[in-house]
Amino acid sequence: MSKNPRTDESILNLATSKRRSLRTTVPAFIMDQMNLKPGDKFQWKIEGDRLVIEMKKE
Repeated sequence: MSKNPRTDESILNLATSKRRSLRTTVPAFIMDQMNLKPGDKFQWKIEGDRLVIEMKKE
């Protein structure tokens, strides 16, 4: 999976060859700034013509 350090851009890749889902990487600077940890959950929404990814911290 390609990484793009210090940018807000990520590349989508196939999650597996048997499914239609895609996978991406959260850039390290976002992970650090938002204190993200493995197992954190996100909610994906479509609002008009925008994709919104919202953290669901518990």
